[in-house]
Amino acid sequence: MKYPMDKTLRFEVEVRYESVKDRYPNLRPREIVAGILSDFEGRGYANRYVRKDGRIGWRATDRLRADLYEQEQEALEDQDD
Repeated sequence: MKYPMDKTLRFEVEVRYESVKDRYPNLRPREIVAGILSDFEGRGYANRYVRKDGRIGWRATDRLRADLYEQEQEALEDQDD
């Protein structure tokens, strides 16, 4: 992926990419990633910013991190049961 992202966001995009790629095999990878980032931005999970080199970068928001933490806690609780 050519989009500069932080590690948390990159992982989530890669997970989503696999499911989207299977549903829309005629889309190019760049189109898929752009759509995922747009969706994440609309849901408040990602923010665009201007990097020091003048390029656009993407980073995960606190909202995404909080949702991931909640999912992790639920998985740990389910594992204990």
